[in-house]
Amino acid sequence: MARASSWTVGVDFGGTYVKLGLVDQAGRVRHAERLASQTVRSPGAFIEGVSEAVERLGRRVGVRPLGLRGVGVGAPGPIDGRRGIVHNLVNVPGWQLVPLKQRLERRLRCPCAVDNDANLYILGEARFGAGRGAKTLVGLTLGTGVGGGIVLDGRVFRGAVGAAAELGHMVIDPQGARCGCGARGCLESHVGTAAILRLARSAVQGRARILQRLMQQPGARLTPELVCRAADLGDASARAIWQDVGRWLGIGVANLVNILNPDVVVIGGGVANAWRHFAPALRVQVRRQALELPRHSARIVRSQRGNEAGIVGAAVLVWNEMQGGQARA
Repeated sequence: MARASSWTVGVDFGGTYVKLGLVDQAGRVRHAERLASQTVRSPGAFIEGVSEAVERLGRRVGVRPLGLRGVGVGAPGPIDGRRGIVHNLVNVPGWQLVPLKQRLERRLRCPCAVDNDANLYILGEARFGAGRGAKTLVGLTLGTGVGGGIVLDGRVFRGAVGAAAELGHMVIDPQGARCGCGARGCLESHVGTAAILRLARSAVQGRARILQRLMQQPGARLTPELVCRAADLGDASARAIWQDVGRWLGIGVANLVNILNPDVVVIGGGVANAWRHFAPALRVQVRRQALELPRHSARIVRSQRGNEAGIVGAAVLVWNEMQGGQARA
């Protein structure tokens, strides 16, 4: 059995699930749990639900929360990482100025740390995934929302008040669809889950025969995964949806390449499971719009750690805070 001090719990607060993992010192997720996000949407429910899950994970290795190195949490919104305060969560009501670090530490009686979920995703990829060795790294997480994280010279860039890298709200089409934040034409409103399903619903009403057939199967629901499966089976309309996603994503990535000149751009999140369908259009758009010098130095890759990246990054955050430093890759 590993020593108690070798275990850290990472928590990734996603739009569909809150994922938790018991992480060892090599960045491996040894045991995991998940909670339906709908069941823990309020701060009180989240703190209690996560605390109980942390206790269950600890029992798997014979450790009480008090014996953990700590618990790290990634939440989808602007965070005051130093004080562990959630300013707000764009897509989740009731989370205004919540002192999450303090409340979790009071409940669990162990060190806790809090940061933006996309910052922790990119931190996990930088330390243990696709960004290892990169000095300048940009990450995008594609799912219910579209998050972003930036590593500059080995440090997570948070901005003046911890609200940096809300890359999903970069406007790529001023006349585009309305985003959940209230603006029009955000990257999220073109490549997030809601955008994909909006296109898919139109396709089901039109000529997407394979997608229509899949939707008729017992228990079928229209999801990005189903649209990906239809594309795998040759549905031209489904493939066109992913090409559209790749084109819009390419516009956003080209902007980031021109502005930041990164070594690596990492694409992750649930929507990235359709990488094979949208990556070609993404790369074509970047070639068209990014300047030659920064474009040639940037590798555009899929996340290596997948659904674990945010969990691992949350553990790295705890380790960094124990050393008294900023979030370093």
